[in-house]
Amino acid sequence: MKSAMNTSKLRCWCEVNLSAIGHNLKVLRKKIGPGPKIMCLVKADAYGHGLVPTARYFETSDCQMLGCAHLQEGATLRKAGIRLPILLLSAPLTAEIHDILKNNLMLAVSSLDEAGRIAQTAEKLRCIARVHLKLNTGMNRLGAEPVEFCKLLDYARRHPRLRVEGVFSHYAGADSDREFTLRQWKLFERHTPEDISRHICNSAGILNFPKSACHIVRPGIAVYGLSPVPGKQDWFKPALEWKSRVTFVKRISKGTPVSYGSTFRSLRAMRVATVAVGYGDGLFRSLSNKGSVLVQGRRCRILGRVTMDQIVVDVTGLRRVRNGTEAVLLGRQKKDSIIATEMAEWAGTISYEILTHVTDRVPKLYIQ
Repeated sequence: MKSAMNTSKLRCWCEVNLSAIGHNLKVLRKKIGPGPKIMCLVKADAYGHGLVPTARYFETSDCQMLGCAHLQEGATLRKAGIRLPILLLSAPLTAEIHDILKNNLMLAVSSLDEAGRIAQTAEKLRCIARVHLKLNTGMNRLGAEPVEFCKLLDYARRHPRLRVEGVFSHYAGADSDREFTLRQWKLFERHTPEDISRHICNSAGILNFPKSACHIVRPGIAVYGLSPVPGKQDWFKPALEWKSRVTFVKRISKGTPVSYGSTFRSLRAMRVATVAVGYGDGLFRSLSNKGSVLVQGRRCRILGRVTMDQIVVDVTGLRRVRNGTEAVLLGRQKKDSIIATEMAEWAGTISYEILTHVTDRVPKLYIQ
């Protein structure tokens, strides 16, 4: 599928395939069945896919709620006209509560103190604060301990300015630790009432523990086409492709250093190409002398250090590489492909960080 836009004048860009996101939602829906609502996470610029455009797509798809990190993201969506229910998953600053309520955003609440501050602000605004109460089951990042959670639930249900729209927790190791995850699930089952919407499943929880889908699920990385669970990547279609262009091609002789610090020296005569992407665009510097890009369908190794705006790659043996030739950092070219999971292995990180690291100076084109 090709973009309707002419990319010939773009040095470095991303293409986001919204149809791939639709496919991934269908995979998740099949896994959880028809009952649970799907809350698509759009925090961190929709995992690097673009906050507002992806949210607009979710409004037309099988998505009933959105999850953001904080006020700024939620307010941006409201300003763009997004009407879906939005839950802010991080703890609010006291100074943010007024604007959170004015923007009709739901709050995650982890303590009686938080609930009191939210109720006080709602009283001043003469409005109802919509809240989801969080139980700590083992993540130990947010959430009330079980004894306090019971008090929090009782307080919130009784307060005239608070409306409890959900209770939730978060799996800490659903991709890797079955025993710990089952302990979290049992704790969640025991301490949360079934007459309120419950949610605990992230992407890994949906794939490995679909019976704990409850009333709502909160997929993140899987919506965008990457499986957090080994062996299930084939189920999904990565939605984002990251591309750049060759700007310069030259031949170098044996023993020639490349890039800062001369960390690479050629062992033979080579043909090398400069590509218009660097850590200023979000390409990890740790890919120096490690990663590859696709040029004419072949993997071309990064030579030397990744610099702010450019990299140098080995195109020895490729005849038609010239100024303007497309280089694929993430995505498919001919019969080969590179996904963020593989790039993350080269960089010593995780796919989430690869996707969210792409900077604002890289334009995004949307394809459907």
